[in-house]
Amino acid sequence: MSVQKKRNIQTTLTKFYHQPVAKVSLELFLSVMAIMFFALFAIRPTLLTMSDLLKEIEDKEKLELQLQKKIAALSTAQTEYHQFQDRLHLLDEALPPTPQFINTLKILERMAGENRLVINDLSLTEIPEEIEVKQNVTPESFKRQDVEFRVSVFGDYVAIRDFVRDLQKSRRTIVVSSIDFRVNQNLGMEALQAVLTVNMPYVRAK
Repeated sequence: MSVQKKRNIQTTLTKFYHQPVAKVSLELFLSVMAIMFFALFAIRPTLLTMSDLLKEIEDKEKLELQLQKKIAALSTAQTEYHQFQDRLHLLDEALPPTPQFINTLKILERMAGENRLVINDLSLTEIPEEIEVKQNVTPESFKRQDVEFRVSVFGDYVAIRDFVRDLQKSRRTIVVSSIDFRVNQNLGMEALQAVLTVNMPYVRAK
């Protein structure tokens, strides 16, 4: 580019910037930029506050929905509780809060007699403690416990089979986990012996 051409361009720009329109445009541009700069810092805290409020409202809506679900579940549970209230004692019979070992042995003895079986032997590694349930215990603190023992009976096969069936149908939960059949001499005669491994579950507070 020639020197003369550069001078012409410089002269033209100088004349333009000395005109009122150019001065007003530059001042307007700077004013708009200043307003935007200060407005951003002025509005920013408000925008942050609005964002926090919207998040808080959203969290409270979620919490309200969860509370509504819990209220509905409690209402359903209360209805079912009133419906089965008269049968709740059956649950305590099936899974009592204490082992109730003596009562369970009486059940075994009665059912063996009804099926004409002779109880020959009963063994267990440890006699369970009958500890009463603590007061104000939450449902989460209950844990299933098992008392395992072995009982030996003499009789015919059908009677032993019916005996096991009656134990499994008992209100008190009695689990026969294994049966070992043997043929033994009893009073000079061969007799069928069954050794049953029995589990007696109960629910104890931790």
